[in-house]
Amino acid sequence: MLLGLFTNVVLAQDHVPLHDGNQKISSADRIAYILINSLPDSGVKKGLQRYYEILNPRAYEGDAEVAYNNTGLSLYFDQQFRHNACFADKALRFYHNIKTTTKSTQKTNPEDLRHSRTSLGDTAGSSRPDLPAGWLFQKALTFTKGNANAALSLIGLCGHDDIRQGSYFNEEAEDKLLKEGFTYDDLYRIPEVAGEEETFCPTREADFYIARSLAKKADISDSLKKRILEVQYPGKKAVQIASKNYHVLGAAFMTCQMIEAGMNPYLAIQVETTAANLYRGIRLCQNIEEPARMFWKLQKMPEILRRPFAYTFEEAVVRKTLDRGLNKECTMKKIETDPLCELLYKVGSGFDLTSPRAQERAKAALEKYLDMMIPSGVYTSWNITGQIAGISIPCTRDQLFGPHPFMKWLVSQAHLPLNICGKGLSLESCRKALNTLRTWEVDFDWTVSQHLAGAQFAARVCKPLPEGQTSFQAFCN
Repeated sequence: MLLGLFTNVVLAQDHVPLHDGNQKISSADRIAYILINSLPDSGVKKGLQRYYEILNPRAYEGDAEVAYNNTGLSLYFDQQFRHNACFADKALRFYHNIKTTTKSTQKTNPEDLRHSRTSLGDTAGSSRPDLPAGWLFQKALTFTKGNANAALSLIGLCGHDDIRQGSYFNEEAEDKLLKEGFTYDDLYRIPEVAGEEETFCPTREADFYIARSLAKKADISDSLKKRILEVQYPGKKAVQIASKNYHVLGAAFMTCQMIEAGMNPYLAIQVETTAANLYRGIRLCQNIEEPARMFWKLQKMPEILRRPFAYTFEEAVVRKTLDRGLNKECTMKKIETDPLCELLYKVGSGFDLTSPRAQERAKAALEKYLDMMIPSGVYTSWNITGQIAGISIPCTRDQLFGPHPFMKWLVSQAHLPLNICGKGLSLESCRKALNTLRTWEVDFDWTVSQHLAGAQFAARVCKPLPEGQTSFQAFCN
C-alpha cells in the first residue's frame, strides 16, 4: 500500500536511469514515516505503526544489508526476548523441542542429488508424511495454550530468516531451565557461519523451514514451482533447489502483528505483499545498479555512438575496450574519465593486454560482464526505477516503456525474430537479455507469492487485541 501511494506520486515525473549511490531504504523510510504519521488515528494507522516499529528501516546501514540481515526484526525480537523472561522461557523450550524431535539436515547421504536445505520438492504432509501439514503451527500452539498470535511470535523469532536471525539472551529464563536439568548444549548449538554467536535457532537445513509447516495452503502453487524450475533452473530437479520458506514464516508473523494492532486482515495482506515487492526490488537493484550505470555511460560515448554500421553495441564495446588495453592507454586516473578504461578495470583483467593470453582472458571477462550489463540497462530503460524527483526508488515490475510482456516472451523464446531491445544491440543479445529479465520476474513472483501465502494464513488465524496489548504479553498469562 505504501509503495502504491508513493508510485502514484512519482509516475508523473520524468523517468531517469539508475545512479550510483542510491539509498533505497532511506528513501522508503522517509516516505513511510511521512505517510503513516499523516493518517488519522485508526486501526490502519496502528497496524502500520506496529509494522514500521518492527521493520525499523533506520536500523539498516545501507541497501546491501537487506541481502544478509533482517536487522530491524532481529533488534525487535532481541528487545522482546531480553525484557520478557516468560517469552524467552517458552522460546527456549519450543526450539529445544524442535531440535530433539525433527531433522536438522535434509541431506543425510552425501551422494544424494538434492539440496541439504528443505527444497521446492519437500512439503509437509506430502513428500514428508512424518510431518503433517501444519505441524509447526500446531506444535507452537501447544506452547502458547492455543493462542495463535503468540504461536506465530514464537515461530517468527527464528523463522523470519534461515540464517543470522539474531543473538537472543535472557539470563533469568536460561537459569530457570538449567536448574530444571537442561544443559547448555541442550538449549544452544554452535552456528555454521563463522563469527556468529551460539544460538538456539534451527540450522538453515532443518525441518523447521519445510513448506506447508503452517498449513497445507500456506505455500506457493505447484505451477509456480514448476515455472521457477523451468526459467531459473532448467534441467534441475525440485529437490535440488532451496525453498526459501522462511519468507512464508516471516510474513505470517509480520501480518499477525498488524492484525493484532487493529488493522483489517485484508489490508494487512496488501501491506505485507507490497513490502515483499519493495524487498525484492531493493535486492534486484543491488545487483543491477552498477552494471546499468556502465551501460548508460557506454551508450553515450561518442566513439561507441559513431561505431561502424556493421558493429553492434556489444561488439563495439568489446573491441574498443580491448584496443585500450592493447595500446596500454588506461591508467587508474583515467578510469574516472574514460568509461572503457573503467570497464576494463571493473572486469579485473588489468590494463596491459599486449599478450595474446591477457587479451583472451579480458575478452571472456568482458563478455561475461556484458551478460549482466545489457539486461540491467534494458530493464532500467523500460521499468520504473532509479532517481525520480530526487527520491531513490527500488527496482519495480512496473513497466512504463518498452514492448508488451507477450511480445517479450515471443522474442525470448525465439518464436519471433525481432529485435525489440534497441540500443544498438544484436538480436542474440536482446534475446539473452529478455531471458535474464524473465528470471528476475520469476524472483518477484516467488518472493511475493511466499509473503502472500504467509499473510493469508495469518489473516485466517490471528485476532486483534485490546489497545496497548501485544501477543508477547500473553506468555506471562
